Amino acid sequence: MKKMLALALAAIFLMGIACICSADAPVTVTFWNGWTGSDGDVLIEMVDEFNRTNPYNIHVEMDINADFQTKIAASFAADEGPTMILGAHSYKDTYPDYLIDMNEVFEKTSLKSEDFVQGYLDLCSKNGVLYVVPFQVTGRYMYWNKDLFEAAGLDPNTPPKNYDEWVEFAEKINNPDMNVYGSGVSYNAIYTNLQVIQRMGGLFITHDDAGNLVPTFTDANGVNPGYAKFLNWFKGMTDKEVNPIEADTTSMFQAGQIGIMPDGAWASAGADNAGINYGVSQLPYGDAGPMNPCSVSGFSITKYATEEQKLAAMRFVEWWHNGFEDTETTACLTWSLRCGFPGYYLPAINDERYQASEKLAMMTCTDNDASTTYMAPDDFTLTFQLASEVIEVMVEDVIVGNMDTEAALLKAEQTAEALLK
Repeated sequence: MKKMLALALAAIFLMGIACICSADAPVTVTFWNGWTGSDGDVLIEMVDEFNRTNPYNIHVEMDINADFQTKIAASFAADEGPTMILGAHSYKDTYPDYLIDMNEVFEKTSLKSEDFVQGYLDLCSKNGVLYVVPFQVTGRYMYWNKDLFEAAGLDPNTPPKNYDEWVEFAEKINNPDMNVYGSGVSYNAIYTNLQVIQRMGGLFITHDDAGNLVPTFTDANGVNPGYAKFLNWFKGMTDKEVNPIEADTTSMFQAGQIGIMPDGAWASAGADNAGINYGVSQLPYGDAGPMNPCSVSGFSITKYATEEQKLAAMRFVEWWHNGFEDTETTACLTWSLRCGFPGYYLPAINDERYQASEKLAMMTCTDNDASTTYMAPDDFTLTFQLASEVIEVMVEDVIVGNMDTEAALLKAEQTAEALLK
């Protein structure tokens, strides 16, 4: 009996040793990003949850820094870096030598590429290499005040389906006596305006037949008709005082003074806090065809990660999207529900809680025919200068300076050509 007991205790001891030896060794993932706003608080909660619940002995050590862009540039210049970052899709052009191919995440985890909206993966890829796994899609959307629609005799649940209807509805909503404007396009919100301009007239820079980058404000046939349409559309509304010449139309919308406006997903929080009864949807397609120009931020693993850190970071990205077996709400779904950004991951989009949000469902684009290219082809890298020095100036020339539309487009063409030299 004693011999049997001794053997049993020995077996238990050996099993314990085996369990200890087979457990994952502790690994730390350093994770840098610039999410310093209120959504950063949500990110902190999610990372804390992963650290608390993951079975892999992984600790994600997150550094949220307002100077993240400067910090990561300096770090890479010094030939060092964190395990993982949240970067922009443009990092495929800015830092391709410092990031690994994230297609590996589909080989080493349960994530499947077909569960992502393909257009967003395409935006984050170059020459077959996926540099960024999407985390957040930042586009522009159409907001409308349902109470003002109803007061104007319009169906509060039916927004304008095109830009001609936008003007038609705006003129009905406009009420100077109540300090209400039918439309709220801000003259200097250029990253919003260029979304509408692109839908009307296409990319601002493209390739000619020889493969050279060329601006598209004019061509051999004259000025770009889509861009001219936007300028005349916007100018027509300001001349009729249906749209104010105002920089901060978002605050006016929150005050109940704007009927229809374009803005980003972040506008929802302010409208909710202000108690505005509003709807939100994708911006209508224009003459340029199906377009969903946007920027995508996402997870990238740097070349400085060890093999253990790389796998640990991939497990975090997997958890973000799929959770663990007992996860009630994945971090990916939580991000949309709490922060208001539309989805890119089909399992989250198809979740009944996501679909129960009318606003999220209407903002979501799953049209793979809609081009996600933002402003210009990948090999054009001066998008900030193009936006601020060319497009913003063009809009202000017409709306504030009363410049002739054709003259403004010719000037924009010349300024854009100078950027390409």
